[in-house]
Amino acid sequence: MQAAATLARPVLGGLGFIVTLHRVVPEAERSPLPSNRALEVTPKDLRAMLEYVRQNGLEIVAQEAIPARLASPHGPRFVCFTFDDGYRDNATLALPIFREFGAPFTVNITNGFIAGNASVWWYWIEEILNAGKALQFSWKGTPHHFTAATTGERDRALEEIARLVRGLGAERDALLRVIGEAAGLDPCALTRKLCLTWEELRALAADPLVTIGAHTAGHHSLNRLTDEELVVEVDGARRALAAQLGREVRHFAYPFGGAKAVSEREFALVRSSGFATMLTTRPGNLTREHSAQMDRLPRLTISGNYPALKELRMAESGLAAWRERRRGRA
Repeated sequence: MQAAATLARPVLGGLGFIVTLHRVVPEAERSPLPSNRALEVTPKDLRAMLEYVRQNGLEIVAQEAIPARLASPHGPRFVCFTFDDGYRDNATLALPIFREFGAPFTVNITNGFIAGNASVWWYWIEEILNAGKALQFSWKGTPHHFTAATTGERDRALEEIARLVRGLGAERDALLRVIGEAAGLDPCALTRKLCLTWEELRALAADPLVTIGAHTAGHHSLNRLTDEELVVEVDGARRALAAQLGREVRHFAYPFGGAKAVSEREFALVRSSGFATMLTTRPGNLTREHSAQMDRLPRLTISGNYPALKELRMAESGLAAWRERRRGRA
């Protein structure tokens, strides 16, 4: 793999890349379900990735620097680290490690998670399934039944429910309430356990290494919303976040930002909110051509289901994006 990366880097590596992360979780506390474990890296993983980029001459840059670096390339290749959603461990575990390296990073905030009134439903569904009991509910006249006796059954159930949830627009929260009633669990209780509060977010935002970006009001699939709903979800959330922080919010990350989740309509409506950079999860390393595509910058996701350092090496070389394009996921 190292030999392939060495050969690929001059051709595929570009000027740099943006990393997508979500959580930093101690090994003993990580999810057993691959769907959620993919969102988690350990403190050891994060430290190893930062050591790798420093040892290999990449510059860790703040997101604010990306437009200029693309428009007028100079200096070494670069990397920007970003975390999506607003989990508390971004402050308690990630921040101290970035401080060790004096390295900047971005946290993209879903307002509803910080307020505790939107569900981090992927972890909440896991919490329901971890009881080991079958989950049964009816949605729009269709009964749904999921067994949860084994890890495999729980992961399959999570994936099937996720497809159902992500396929909805404004009705999503009604479905979550139906599931919550069936399971006897508040859809937002776990959110308040896992995510930052407004006070904690303001303390995190005060650190000079941290950039705060917007990640919508409620983490909806934007392509399932009407134009009017999308404006509230994006621009309304930007304004509310800026008011909470007492500063402008210049950067944005699309929830579920792959090719199946966002396209030209979403790009245009989000662009009209005036953000300086807008991040997808479409795989790609950054090139000078991206200086004209600030509304759809690619990122490279580090999955916690694989060795993090190997994933980073693949990303840095350009092989990860090439592999995803070959699989038709770009």
